[in-house]
Formats: sequence, structure tokens, C-alpha cells
Amino acid sequence: MSVATRHLLVLGCSCAKLQTPGLLPAIERYDGPTYRVLRAFLRDAPWPAPLSVAVLSARYGLIGGLAPIADYDQRMNADRARELAPECTDTLARWAEAHDHVSLVMGRDYLPALDLPGASPLSIPSSIIEGPIGVKLNQLSNFLHRLPSALRSTVPTRTTDRPLYFLPDWDDMLDVRYDFKRDRFSDRSKPARGEQHCIRVMAPDRMCDGILVSLAQHLGTKGSLRRFAPDDPATLAPKQIRQTFGLLPDQLAFGDCGAFSYIDQEEPVISTEQAMSLYQLYGFDLGASVDHIPAPVIERDGHRHELSDSERRRRIRMTRNNAIAFLELHRRRRCQFTPVGVIQALSPRGYATSLRMYYEMGYRHVALGGLVPKGDAEIVNILEAVGRARAELREAVWLHLFGVFRPRIQQRFRELGVSSFDSATYFRKAWLRSNQNYLATNGSWYAAIRVPVSDDPRTRKRLRRKGLSDDDLLALERDALRRLHAYDEGRCSLDKALEAVRSYDRCLRRADRGEEQLVAEYRRTLHDQPWKQCTCQVCQSAGIDVLIFRGYNRNKRRGAHNTLMLYRARGRNALQ
Repeated sequence: MSVATRHLLVLGCSCAKLQTPGLLPAIERYDGPTYRVLRAFLRDAPWPAPLSVAVLSARYGLIGGLAPIADYDQRMNADRARELAPECTDTLARWAEAHDHVSLVMGRDYLPALDLPGASPLSIPSSIIEGPIGVKLNQLSNFLHRLPSALRSTVPTRTTDRPLYFLPDWDDMLDVRYDFKRDRFSDRSKPARGEQHCIRVMAPDRMCDGILVSLAQHLGTKGSLRRFAPDDPATLAPKQIRQTFGLLPDQLAFGDCGAFSYIDQEEPVISTEQAMSLYQLYGFDLGASVDHIPAPVIERDGHRHELSDSERRRRIRMTRNNAIAFLELHRRRRCQFTPVGVIQALSPRGYATSLRMYYEMGYRHVALGGLVPKGDAEIVNILEAVGRARAELREAVWLHLFGVFRPRIQQRFRELGVSSFDSATYFRKAWLRSNQNYLATNGSWYAAIRVPVSDDPRTRKRLRRKGLSDDDLLALERDALRRLHAYDEGRCSLDKALEAVRSYDRCLRRADRGEEQLVAEYRRTLHDQPWKQCTCQVCQSAGIDVLIFRGYNRNKRRGAHNTLMLYRARGRNALQ
């Protein structure tokens, strides 16, 4: 097997499979000898950039190695191979166009499904690895180890005098070449824009100590772990999570299961095996065990439901049992990421007792879940109880808080030894709060100036036309933007800019604030010009557009700025 610049490796499925419920990436589901060789290689090395892996499955046909599949029992035979041939051959030819060489490791019963009885009709070099199983495995191992790669490195969880801050990933991608003056994307095609995550856009400013990515993304269509069709080229190789976000050497990639996304379900939608596989394949530094939130009330089918005490305690036991299974599986597979045990409880004593239990299991990194709906005083009580339990342990335990920042008690976080926390609050304030959308360098909040897109369906529902045509509305919208830009450049007075904004704003129905209050907030924003006091990449490049409430390219830039302010001030009580 020769090593090419871009190599597509196609493996035949195996009878041996991991018989676990739910979905697993194909290369994790199959447990035959070739898959064990591949996984053993990937334990020690990150996924090599030139490598793509596909699987020819008797049930699913030709699919990407990362395609999530369920357990099944079906063998390949001549009839099934002929049935699969048209679609599989087309898929292989399409994938081959992006590669320099195709190698197939499979039994001869599989070849008719690819219309390859012994010679490849593909336009690029291809080879079929034949012979006894020992020969196949030896050639596969040699091929993998000749690929350009590096040893998997583990980023240490460093300690500082302040808790580390993780930014939750909400698919916060931006068009770095967006034209604010003409209000145009850099390209009509989203893939062609080359959008980058906010962390990259903010560089060289550092806005977090790492990124928190939810595995629940794997069940949907957004985010760095979003699901693709089984024959999508994106399922052939994982994009390493650290590269996706452009993390610095001392920044961490932290994965969790996103328990709030399935809080209304009886069981977590992520299995322990699935979590383990995804953390390892995508190169996470830290990975959290699978938890289930014992919320007192949930919403299901549009109705509120109270959970019984027995159900809430069942969820706590499930979380604890998952943590046990997670750590055992981590040891058995010799995974390289750091396991983090997630604790759910109903009281401060429950959290403290669980901490001792997790320590005895072998965890040295734990995370407290279920804190988001709790008040500051209750969180402090929990941390004090956990702190007393930590003081009794022989070794230090890393303590993470899921989903809470709480500016008023940041000092207590430090005093009680919180190691890290995550929160998207300041990011989302950019568009979710009525008058606290931009956090200035002096710690003051400012309202963003709303100039919504007139042809957006959500805006059109709020428009009061007052006899205005579409062209009239568009003219008012464009005039507001033009005058705001002119004001930023010193070519227009504050009053004229504000009047243009008011003229367009009067066409909109508002339920949150009266016009006079709104005008006062806008006047303060324009008068103080807080964006000109900030040296961050967003404010320097976007100017006044960072204070204009309009579309994700402005709103998320403002959110990134807010997060930078949080990061610089974390550990102080000044932020509110």
C-alpha cells in the first residue's frame, strides 16, 4: 500500500460489532481486526491529515467512517452486493475525485458492490489488499504508520490565580470579509466565504482559556460536530477540534454532552460509548461523562411537568453510574483525553458526598452540573460544602462549574477554589438584552442601535407600514445605516444620525421600551462612542457597526467583544 497525498481507505464491515444502544461512528461500531488496528493507531496519533476512511456496509452501503450507525445483523452476500453496486459505485467515484489513491481492505464478497471484480475502473490509482488476514493487518498497520502524523499531545490543565474561562460553542462563525458599508457577504455561497469562528476573528486578542463543545450538536445540523449524511465527504475524516477553533497551545478543548438539550427525555440521547468515541476521534483535551439533570420541572410537548422525587433521584443515580462506566471505558481504551466526572445532586450535601465518591472512583477532574437555575446564595452553599469535602482528599481535584459565571460571586469562586467555569451569557447579551448589549472597557453597558433588515420575515411582522411602500422602507433603512457610518467618520452630526434611526424605528412595533427611553439610550451610545475606546480586533475593524443591532455578522462580533471584556475582568466583582 503506497502512501499518497490524499488517500481514501475503504474497509469492509465486520460481523463483530459493539452491541451498545444508540448510534456510534462506523469505525467505532465495527469491532473486527481491521478496525482494532485502526483504533489502536488513532489512540497514539491524531487523525492524519491525508487520510480518509470509508466503510462498505452490508446494511448501509458505502458510508463515511464517521457516519453514525446503529447495531445490526446482516451479512454481505452476492445478491446484496449487486443490489448495492449502483449507488456504492457512484459514491466511490465521487469521493475518489478528491483523492490521489484508493485502497480497499475487504473480502472478495464485497468487491461486486463497488463494481471491482479485480481491477479498478477509477481514474486514479487504486489497489485491493488481498491475502490472509495476518497479511492484510500487517499491510494496514504499515500503511497507517507511514502517514505523516505526530504523537498525540495532551495539553496540561494549567492553574492560575483566577478560574479558567471556557466559551461555549454556539456555531459562532463569522464572515471575516463582510462588507459593512454595502451590507454584503464576501460571497453568495456560504462555503466560499471561508467563515471563521469568533476566537480566530478576535486574534491576537485572547477571549477565553478554551472552548466548550456540546456533543448534542452531533444530533443536529449546526456546530462543529453537526451531523452529515452518511455519504457526505465530511464523514470521511474528523476535523480536529483544536484546529477548528484555532486554539493556542495552552488553550483547551473541552467536550460535554449538552444535558439541557435532552432534559425533557427519560434517557440521555448520548451514550457513554458515543461520548468516548467522539472525544477521542475529534481530539478533545477534556471530556465529560454523560449526565442527566434532575430538574424539578421540565417542559415536554409544550406543557410543564413536575418530576417526582424518585425520578430526580433516578437521574442522579444514572449520572453516577454513567461516570463509573465512563472512567472504566476510558481506562480500557487507553484514551488520551482527560476524563471529567459530572456530578448532579439535589443539595449541597449531595454534591459533597458525590465528590468523595468520584474521587474514590479515580477522578481528579470533576464538574458540577444543574447549577444554572440556582441562585447565587445556593451556589455558594454548594461550593462551600464541596470545598470542605475537597480539603479532606489526599490529592487536588480540578473543579469546573457548568454554565455559570455569576459576577457578584466571582470572588467567592476564587476563594473556594473553583478551577474553571463556562458561560455564554455575555456573548448572548449582545442580542438578547434590551439595553445591555455592549460592555465598554470602563465596565459600563450600552444599548445597541437597532436597524433590522427590512426584508427579513421577522422584521416584516413588526413593521407598521403607515402607507409606506417596500421602496420607502428600504430607503429609510439605508439612510439610517448611511448616517450612522457618516457619524462614525465625523461627516454627520449626532442629531441627524439619531433622527435617521428614529425615522426607520417608528415603522416598527415595540413592546419592550417606549420611544423616549429608546432615544435616550441611543443618544448615550452615540455620544459616548464606546467602540472608539476599545482596541480589540472587532471594534477596530468594524467601528460603529459593532454597536448596530443587525444580523449575525454584527451581533456576534459584539458578543465576541463582550466575551473579551468578561475574560479580561473575570475574578473581579465589577461586572454585572
